[in-house]
This record gives sequence, structure tokens and C-alpha cells, in this order.
Amino acid sequence: MTRGGVELRYCEWPGDPPPTLLLHGIGNYGRYWDLFARAIDGRLRLVAPDARGHGDSGRPERGYEPEEFVADALAVLDALGIDRALVVGHSMGGSHAIRLAADHPDRVRGLVLVDVGPEPMREGMERARRLLTGRPRSFRDRDEALAYFRRTSPGYGDDVYRNRLDWALREDDGSLLWRSDPNALERIMARRSDRRELWTKLGALRCPTLIVRGTRSNVLGAEGARRMVETIPTARLIELEAGHNVALDRPAELADAVTQLASQQ
Repeated sequence: MTRGGVELRYCEWPGDPPPTLLLHGIGNYGRYWDLFARAIDGRLRLVAPDARGHGDSGRPERGYEPEEFVADALAVLDALGIDRALVVGHSMGGSHAIRLAADHPDRVRGLVLVDVGPEPMREGMERARRLLTGRPRSFRDRDEALAYFRRTSPGYGDDVYRNRLDWALREDDGSLLWRSDPNALERIMARRSDRRELWTKLGALRCPTLIVRGTRSNVLGAEGARRMVETIPTARLIELEAGHNVALDRPAELADAVTQLASQQ
């Protein structure tokens, strides 16, 4: 589908209601959620878009403000005939999910915020910038790319690295290139987040909300997570033994938590 001339790709996994929209973080892609989807195992219908400038979606020169990502998410829901969805957002996708739920409460039946908050820790932000701006432009082959992934993101299982090889990169004239657009990443990172705005939007949320924090996260600290729970009237917090990428470290536990929230509505 397209919105405003930008092609938007998404993948779906069939399952039971409610329909669940999955929003990935910066530099990732819709199939980032593969391990989570496998753990859901049909208990929910899942829809995972490639954000603009990411995956196989379009790469406009401009238009990377949060409002554009929220409008894209609504366009995907409209194209699929989904009036209200459970929304799960990780990192950048979580900040967009907050805005979606606060500004369009009639479209969101529940919200899961995965390791994201208005005031991310400096260590995590600096690491993300370093990896996204300092990465090699291309790789000769999958072996070279795999060595890079293992070196920069150690400790994952083979399924995670295979997912990265299959979906973070694309083949082009004998080389492997990143699917995420460097221009898009630069424009997203260059925008200074308005922390007060996000705290205000969190306070406006009224849908059932689950905050998920990885105990080894370098992005969402324990104090920040507790403050979010105090700010959102309908929120509760769970902490899983994981880093920032909870869906990769603990897909089964995250899937159970999301399914439980869906069943309570």
C-alpha cells in the first residue's frame, strides 16, 4: 500500500482477535518480530509494518517526523480494515505507539511499550548512534555480515543472527547492503525528542497499558519505568531478564505477557 506517495510494506501472521500492530525500533524491520510471532503461535493476529526508510518500505528524502510514522500506522490499519488494535511498540516504535494511543484513543484497545520511555539512558542512545552511523556500508557475503553481527551484538542464538542476515540486509550486485536507509536514520536521530511532550502524552493514556523492561537494558532504567507506571493511570510493569531487545532475548515470555493483556480486554 502507499500513503502520500510512500510505499508501505507489512507482513502478517494469522491468528485470533484482537488484531495486534507491531512497531519496530530504529534500524530494524517488520520481520524483527519473527521470534515473537512464533511464540504467539496463532493466539493473536499480528501485523508488522516496515517503517518508512526501513525494510522494504519507501525511502522518501524527508518526512521522518513522529507524526508521519503515526499516520503510516493508521494507514496500515485502515488498509486492513482494522478499527481498533492492540499496539506493541519497541524503542522508536514504542514512542510512536505512545503518540498513536494518546492522539487516536479510539483506534487503540491496549498498549504494550517494550523498553522505551521519554528519557532514554545516555549509554543506550550513544550505542545506537554508534552502530547506526558507523556500520559498514556493505558486506562481501553472509559470513562477513554474520561476523559483524556476532561482534557488535554478542550473546544471541542462531535464530536471531539468521533473522538479521535475512531481513536487515538485501542482496545487490553481489554484495549485501542494509535495508534501512542511512538518510532516514540520520534524520530520525537528528531530531531532538521533546521529553515533556511524551510525558504529557503518557499521562493522557487511558487504555490498558503494559510496560516491559529488560533488566539488562541500557535504554530504559528502573527508575524511568517506575515513573511511567506512576504517570499512566492504567499501567503495570513487568521486568524480564533481557537487554534492550526483549523480543529477541525473551520472545516466549513477552508473547505470554502480550496475550494475557489481550485476554483481559
